[in-house]
Amino acid sequence: MRKLLSTTNNQHGFILPYVLFITTLALILITAHIQSYQRGMEITDRYLQQLKMETLFQMGRERIKSDIDEITVPGTLDYNFPYGEVRIEVQEIEQNNYELFFTITTNSNNHIYAIKNILEIEENVTE
Repeated sequence: MRKLLSTTNNQHGFILPYVLFITTLALILITAHIQSYQRGMEITDRYLQQLKMETLFQMGRERIKSDIDEITVPGTLDYNFPYGEVRIEVQEIEQNNYELFFTITTNSNNHIYAIKNILEIEENVTE
C-alpha cells in the first residue's frame, strides 16, 4: 500500500496555524495601507487649506496696498474673494507704516486664521 502524505493525512491541525498567520499578516498589511491612504488624504486637504489661506492673505495684502489712501486709519476693511473672506484691521504705526491684522475665513471648512503683518508704503518721489 502506498504511504499517503503526512500533511494531508495528519489530523493534528498542521496547516491551520500557517493559514491563520498568513491571513493575519495580510489583514495587517491591508489595514496599514488603508490608514496610510487616509492620512495622506488628510495631509493633502490641510495643505490645500493652507495654500488657500496664504492666497487669501496675499490677495488681501495687495488689495490693501491699493486702497490704503482711501481709508481712514484706524479702520477695518472686508474683502470677499473666491476662496473666502478677509477682514483687515489697519492701524498706523508711523507715517507710511501700518500694522495690519488679518482675519481670514475660508469657504470650504470655515477655518479662521489670524495674521499680524506690517505694511510699509514707499512714496514715489518724482523730480
